[in-house]
Amino acid sequence: MRINVADLKKTPGAQLEISLEEPLPSLAEEGVQEVRLLAPVRVDLRLRNVDGVILAEGKIRAQVSLCCSRCLKEFSQNLEVAVNEAYSDAGDFPGKGEEEEDGIIFFSGNYIDLTAAVRENLLAALPMKVTCREDCRGLCPRCGQDLNLGDCGCRRQEIDPRLASLGKLLARE
Repeated sequence: MRINVADLKKTPGAQLEISLEEPLPSLAEEGVQEVRLLAPVRVDLRLRNVDGVILAEGKIRAQVSLCCSRCLKEFSQNLEVAVNEAYSDAGDFPGKGEEEEDGIIFFSGNYIDLTAAVRENLLAALPMKVTCREDCRGLCPRCGQDLNLGDCGCRRQEIDPRLASLGKLLARE
């Protein structure tokens, strides 16, 4: 997702509104479940040159496929994320490469690559515990049946073996 900002860099106060729709690779990352994108990611941004820093503000929209952490079923979810990034030409700061410092992402040339920022914002928008619905009952820990489809008949009350003798005392009464 590259944007030509040559004209925007030249004119302080200038604005540019863009809409992009491009496919991105999977959002898989170490320690995070795989997140597949079901459609191209849509980015609507307003770019502004404020004293040589290009501010990118707008929204990212994506449809992703996730796996429920309770019942393990795949489902799709729409994500809408607000994005607010600041870019500066590395040529204005000798010794700077394409890195980030104090919230400013440095770039070189006349193009800004939004791919990393879009990816990071989408990953940050994912819930920590993914569930297909709020009242998902998950799987039975004994037999593995999906409890959303109905009860399995397994005995749910597990007694700690260390306390089993106390249960026998209660049964005598």
